[in-house]
Amino acid sequence: MEKNFRNSPIWEKGGDYSAPLPREEDLEGIPASSALLDIGCGPGRLLLHLRRMGFRRLFGVDFVFPPLLKIDFARVVQGRAEALPFAGEKFSAAFLVGVLSSLIEDELRKRVFLEAHRVLKEGGRLFLAAFALNEFYREKYEAGRREFGKYGVFRSSHGGIFRHVSQEELMGLLGLARFKVLKFKKRPFTTMHGNPAEGFIVLAERT
Repeated sequence: MEKNFRNSPIWEKGGDYSAPLPREEDLEGIPASSALLDIGCGPGRLLLHLRRMGFRRLFGVDFVFPPLLKIDFARVVQGRAEALPFAGEKFSAAFLVGVLSSLIEDELRKRVFLEAHRVLKEGGRLFLAAFALNEFYREKYEAGRREFGKYGVFRSSHGGIFRHVSQEELMGLLGLARFKVLKFKKRPFTTMHGNPAEGFIVLAERT
């Protein structure tokens, strides 16, 4: 039986993972009038980036709501990534930037990808930035496997519980949710504490 991680400190603290943001070529062909959704938007780093790119119909959702009240150029609501409070086929693009690390349970991860598929229009794009399994985290992963029964789960120095992802698992989640992968790259990332790491940049299309 999977442990319930919802009471871990990360669900209360959130965090900015400094994961890479989408580039103009990732959103090429999407009109500026299109509705875009930032899933797990936090304080609005990505929403501000999208606004500066010229997009005006911006939506965000996060379970930690009070900090989001500072965002006045997008419609931001409180909600969970695994149960998005939006109608189906509403958005031309959705984003999961640095979010996957906070989703520990297998079933929760699956539901998040299925929800992203549900709210996207046919041909809509999913941009994802996720921290990969990193070799220098091996000792933390082993400690996490002993504590939680999963390799890739670890406790950070501030007490949060996180989980990195393998390429195999990420491709499996995309396939489960019927996404067509357009781009899949491994790139340098920066952790919350400013340390170098590796991560995946994915651009996929709803089919």
